[in-house]
Amino acid sequence: MRIAVVLLAALVGAVPAWAENRAVIIGNADYRSAPDLAGSDTMALAKALREAGFTTQQGVDLEARPLRRLLEALARADADPGAHIVALNGRFLHDADETWFMGTDADAPGPAAAGVQGVPLSLVMRLMAGGEPGSVLILGTDAQQMPHRPGLENGIGALRPPAGVSVVTGPPEAGARALAGLLGGATLAQATAGRALALLPEDAGNLRPVPSRNTADALADDRDAWAEAAVADGAPAYRDYLARYPQGIYAADARERLAQIGRAPGVRYADRAAWSQAVAADTAAAYATYLKEFPVGRHAGAARKRLAELRPAPPARPASQPSPAVAAEQALSLGPAGRAAIQRQLSRLGRQPGPADGVFGPRTRLAIAAWQRANGLTATGHLTGPQVRMLAAQAEGSATDTAAQDRAFWQQSGAAGEAEGLRAYLDRYPQGIHAEAARRQLANAGRDTPQGDEATWRWARRQGSAAAYETYLERFPAGTHAPAARDRLATLRAGIEAARREEAGLGLAPSTRRLIEERLRIAGMQPGPADGEFTEETRAALRRYQAARNLRVTGYVTRQTVSGLLADVLR
Repeated sequence: MRIAVVLLAALVGAVPAWAENRAVIIGNADYRSAPDLAGSDTMALAKALREAGFTTQQGVDLEARPLRRLLEALARADADPGAHIVALNGRFLHDADETWFMGTDADAPGPAAAGVQGVPLSLVMRLMAGGEPGSVLILGTDAQQMPHRPGLENGIGALRPPAGVSVVTGPPEAGARALAGLLGGATLAQATAGRALALLPEDAGNLRPVPSRNTADALADDRDAWAEAAVADGAPAYRDYLARYPQGIYAADARERLAQIGRAPGVRYADRAAWSQAVAADTAAAYATYLKEFPVGRHAGAARKRLAELRPAPPARPASQPSPAVAAEQALSLGPAGRAAIQRQLSRLGRQPGPADGVFGPRTRLAIAAWQRANGLTATGHLTGPQVRMLAAQAEGSATDTAAQDRAFWQQSGAAGEAEGLRAYLDRYPQGIHAEAARRQLANAGRDTPQGDEATWRWARRQGSAAAYETYLERFPAGTHAPAARDRLATLRAGIEAARREEAGLGLAPSTRRLIEERLRIAGMQPGPADGEFTEETRAALRRYQAARNLRVTGYVTRQTVSGLLADVLR
């Protein structure tokens, strides 16, 4: 089993065997259901990291799904890891055990939905672990609140970083300046000193994630100076850069940015003057006037915070009671596995509830309501106990009816092994019970088409798969070789069951399943959508892949199959 785990780790990301400094920079400021966040320039920070030699991924205002995809860059295997730096600016929610960095589509989540609408920092820190000489996670936020349900709180909770991972928390602007200091070769203690930043663990101050540059290396000094100027993003900083490096790598960029600032020289001073007036008056009206004139100004976050303090809190609304339909479903205490089973049953009945992830989102609620209407029930979008049993019975009956119709049509069309009948079967059941046998027989048409008992038996032995022996027995249930075919079929089925247990023992995560489906698609095996759900379509693709690579044909992910997929990746 250890070999399989190692192979899977290699499959997740086969990369060259040299040290690679990695960075991920995400700035979430424009939230749908929460106050905006003012902060550092994500693109400028990403450019500075890239110029400092980091393989950098960056994103701005990411919803939960693209946020997770971007952070997958940290999961790629690396035999000789370099420094890892991750900066996350945005809104955070936490409970007693976990803190989540929220996507911009977060909509008043509770504890159960936080993992869907955000990314747990415990996972981010695990992915960062192992960086050499160390890994640094920089978290930037302010004191404003985002809506959430009971069980969660705003902000960054207690963090327990693994060994080798240090965490810096504070305002986004201060975090950006600390990052610029690290790129200049400073230690964590030097980069965070006097900047309203907290460091965890406290004894991590001596860490220097980016080695000091040789002062004789003019290009390195040039990059460091540009990083400082880009973070400050002000005319004095760019002028200072040009004074030191008039012909520097970024001289043209610095002059262009100075020209942009020069076109509106009064804006920054007007912002500062309006803020000074608001602070002097210190009234709700004054802060509201400032925000009306500068909704995304340099002091907008502080203005909103003070405005919330000065305005009286609205009277607390009595907790609303759930509707009878909601209460009835809540009483069922459906766990994630039960909800996922209901989603699969709805899919089997053609109701399109979305992925079977155990979360009843808008698509699942619409699918439930559609099913209820079709059965003459009140379309509430929530299920009762009798409805759950009714849905399960319908789905089971649908599967049984479909399988019976599939087998009956096979006897009428493809069981005789004639090309016309095989094509007719595949037209009606492209993913049917006998689809694999039909395709193999069609592929052999004109070369090795089995005719009669003996020829079909020889064909089945050459194929060596359970589907081939099933084809022989379906055509010749009392044939000369029927007993031998049944014995061989029983042996193969035992092997398939062993392969099923082997796959279960691998504990494949959804992300790994999606990657396997993607590799099958690249290999031309048509596994269906790469959604992490191993459907019959995926199993058929696995069987095709195993047959094409001369592997044991089971339709399950075995160590042999992982080795084959890895070899394909390396090729």
